Amino acid sequence: MKEHLFSRTSCVILSAGSSTRMGEHKALLKFGEDSTFIQHLANTYALSGLDQIIIVTNIELAEQMRERGIQLPETILMVINDQPESGRFYSLQTGMRKLKEGNDCFFQNVDNPFISSELLTTLILEKEKADVIIPAYKQKAGHPVLFNARMKKLILDIDDPETRIDVFLKGFRIKYIESPDSCILTNINSREDYLTAGFIL
Repeated sequence: MKEHLFSRTSCVILSAGSSTRMGEHKALLKFGEDSTFIQHLANTYALSGLDQIIIVTNIELAEQMRERGIQLPETILMVINDQPESGRFYSLQTGMRKLKEGNDCFFQNVDNPFISSELLTTLILEKEKADVIIPAYKQKAGHPVLFNARMKKLILDIDDPETRIDVFLKGFRIKYIESPDSCILTNINSREDYLTAGFIL
């Protein structure tokens, strides 16, 4: 059932930032006893049956992942962002260039690690109702964001890499799906955020 739901669906996970405030790459933060943020996200998307999972990273993080032996599903496509200083929109474009034609696509930041197969299913069932599907908690937008297939060209056509993703999305039909889980709002950028979210350093 899940495989059918997500058979024409990709995901772009952004993990190319410098993580300056955190002091270490957020992708490598422990999510649980046996996984990091990047592993938890990749495994959740893979187990949900997505057709394609793309991780956009930088050279330094890619090297650290290799040195630490970070294991990811074999189907993961790793893409290097050669200009991580250009910001998140450029990073999103870097991943979208590898997107399979005709696929809908989840957009996921590595510092928003609280996703589940149930949440992804809830969002994908609404995909025909708008260009962009976004979960919300008490009317506050969360993650991940689901783009329909036509958004690929529109995203790649933007020339300004400093474009804010949230501002860009306001030009399209958006449907917000209310979620009972406040964790969809979590954005971990510092050690304080990490501790507040219930993790232990």
